[in-house]
Amino acid sequence: MSDKWVISNVGDFLSKVDKYALKIKANGNAKGFVALFYDLHCPGCALLDVDLMDYLIQLNQKGIIDIIFVDYPVHRVEKLHAKVRVLFKKNPSQFLSTLNRIYSNMIEKGELVKDIQEVSDEEAAGELQAVNECKKLAKLVKVPGTPTIMAGRYDRNTGVALFGYDGPDSVMNLIREVIFEF
Repeated sequence: MSDKWVISNVGDFLSKVDKYALKIKANGNAKGFVALFYDLHCPGCALLDVDLMDYLIQLNQKGIIDIIFVDYPVHRVEKLHAKVRVLFKKNPSQFLSTLNRIYSNMIEKGELVKDIQEVSDEEAAGELQAVNECKKLAKLVKVPGTPTIMAGRYDRNTGVALFGYDGPDSVMNLIREVIFEF
């Protein structure tokens, strides 16, 4: 089951995104963005990642969308989020592969990753404030939980958010409607 709503004045949200959220910029000038409000222990986020991350990356590489990752750890895994943020800042590709590994382990083995050994607690401490600021960003646009996907176009000041994950069709339809047809 999912909920869908329009967010007016996404400009305020986007002005804060660059400071706190993790953004994979498109090749060229993107037409729009897809923001993923995610939790590393969220089963719906895991399914979304496994089902759709390759599709989102293709849209990103074609210059159509920026992908924005907004930490929203509702399962109290702030330090784990801080550690993956460190990986993103070192190498976004390593972040994406770690995200895929975390979510694949959850789906295929039923295991929750509790730590990322290659990032120290000291390195992660520097990212905890950004994780908390991302939670505030989520509340700014009234995100009820994870996963939530927001799609928007840069030439408009609105976005459409979808809470929950009903499978790839619902997200692909959202992107089609907002980015390509809106």
